[in-house]
Amino acid sequence: MARTAVVWLTIAVLGGAAGVYLLNTVLYLAPPNPVKAQWFRVVVGLQHPLFEQNWHLFAPNPIRSNFVLTVRCRTSAGVSPWQDATMPLLARLHRDRHSPAARLLRVQQNAIRNFLFGDPSEWRMLACRRDRVSPACRRESDADRRIRDAGAYLLGRAASAACDRLVGRGRATAVQAGILIHQPPPWSRRHEPDAAGTTHLVRLPWAPYGAAAEGR
Repeated sequence: MARTAVVWLTIAVLGGAAGVYLLNTVLYLAPPNPVKAQWFRVVVGLQHPLFEQNWHLFAPNPIRSNFVLTVRCRTSAGVSPWQDATMPLLARLHRDRHSPAARLLRVQQNAIRNFLFGDPSEWRMLACRRDRVSPACRRESDADRRIRDAGAYLLGRAASAACDRLVGRGRATAVQAGILIHQPPPWSRRHEPDAAGTTHLVRLPWAPYGAAAEGR
């Protein structure tokens, strides 16, 4: 009898936990709304870091651009050509899903988005409907600057690690990161090749070599 009670209690606890997780995930993924605003800290606190979701496949904000990190390295012998630091990692990931390439790519892509867009808060759009000239709407807030600075720092570290592979560890004296932004043809022109889209390069300033592997 006691064993049966323990079983049912376990089922109830697990079922309740699953229900809380499901409800919390629905609120976390939902667009901004009054309920989510009221319970925002609780919802985010339960979701991070173990159950974070990062879906960009669906409306209202699907990903419409591809971002590629390119780097060049300055050594005592001169400046190397621009080299792609993203696609080799992507090819490695496709060959072996268990490789660390996915984590390395996530560092790159998150750093790029932070540098380009600053604070990615989903609440910005709602706030800007009331005050379009606020620093946050112009992406000039302190939070935006801190996030962009962090993105630039991480891109410098990623570029330093790439230069270790390209010219030899410790040989670079300075690194420059460049972000290739490729926008494929829209859905209405989906039968055209990707090259029919547009591509432009955002260059970051030269930065001192950071010896990323050594943590300096």
